[in-house]
Amino acid sequence: MTSFQQRFESLDTWLKAHTQLWQFDTFARLGNPWQHAYPDLALYLENKSLEPESESFYAEVFRLCPDLKTALNFATPNLFDQSPQRTPTYDLPGYVSVGIKGRKWAQIQAFVSHTPNADNYVEWCAGKGHLGKLLAFQDSNPVHSLEWQKSLCEAGEQEAKRLNISQTFTHADVLKGEGRSALANAHCAVALHACGDLHRKLIEQAVAANTAIVCISPCCYHLTQDSCYQPLSHAAQQSALILRQTDLKLAVKEVATAGAREQRLKQLELTYRLGFDAWQRFARQQEDYLPVPSIQKALLNQGFVAFCRWAAEQKGLTDLIAKTPFEGFEVIGQTRYQQVQKLEAISQLFRPALEYWLVLDRAMYLEEHGYHVEVGAFCDKNLTPRNWMIRATRT
Repeated sequence: MTSFQQRFESLDTWLKAHTQLWQFDTFARLGNPWQHAYPDLALYLENKSLEPESESFYAEVFRLCPDLKTALNFATPNLFDQSPQRTPTYDLPGYVSVGIKGRKWAQIQAFVSHTPNADNYVEWCAGKGHLGKLLAFQDSNPVHSLEWQKSLCEAGEQEAKRLNISQTFTHADVLKGEGRSALANAHCAVALHACGDLHRKLIEQAVAANTAIVCISPCCYHLTQDSCYQPLSHAAQQSALILRQTDLKLAVKEVATAGAREQRLKQLELTYRLGFDAWQRFARQQEDYLPVPSIQKALLNQGFVAFCRWAAEQKGLTDLIAKTPFEGFEVIGQTRYQQVQKLEAISQLFRPALEYWLVLDRAMYLEEHGYHVEVGAFCDKNLTPRNWMIRATRT
């Protein structure tokens, strides 16, 4: 058994043992879904004021449920060995990074510093080809960038001409297999933050094409056509866990770092949605959740009743308004918001472990197909929370 398989088995067992604490739909049901399984923890949450991110909060959670402290083992991935694959070039001429935001450019530089030198590269889901641009500029080796939006290909081609670098673009839908021929001729395939099925297809097709080196930073695992997760590796296929798209979203759901105004609007919207949910359950005399479409934030400024009237129109429930007015349900929404925040503070403990589970599945699949695989962080978490990197080399 490889070290990845050992880690996966241990992690899989721990996640499975605590599914009640993280595998539930916050909005879909009223009350605490695990209060009978964890009565002491449920009682603590019930009596606790809303400050779930404090150290004292988690200290008490770990006292009540010592096994949850295992979550801390996955909180931060280890940085790759700080002897990078190449000498990082942080003093590049300013004209190379024109049009790229500073944080994104720093992510690209960090990713490239942990990418081995290769004879040529395929850049998967390239956008305007910023990652490939740096590789081509540093190495003077060819980069073939694949992107499904033609306008981005054209913008990338103009940039490559401006810099006089060996970077070409192909307008391709990689989900339809249009990247296979490029992979067959590639020495190294790279993808920084390719979402869901996009990076999954890269892994599968690179294995089939016998691509020598694969370097990816996976992202947005929930962006997949499958309603439930389809494991890649043989080891993960033996797992008893069944991950829905909701669970895959949890794997990348970070605690909010948005500005005060944005956080206030988000809180208000969730309160309104939960208040409307309470109203529709009472008005319809049914206990199922009705998802309401996305809204224009300006609607929130019109107040709770205006939001509910809009939502009732969206769901065809306006005939129930006269019999069951909206007044009083905003307070219920506020109470449910407090409860949801507390429940999510517990489920958030499992977020890093879930992401690691998914990263290990990809690593083990590559390992099963003859690659030497390394996983680690290519940069600090403050630069991007999606900082895992999988680096695989054909043995």
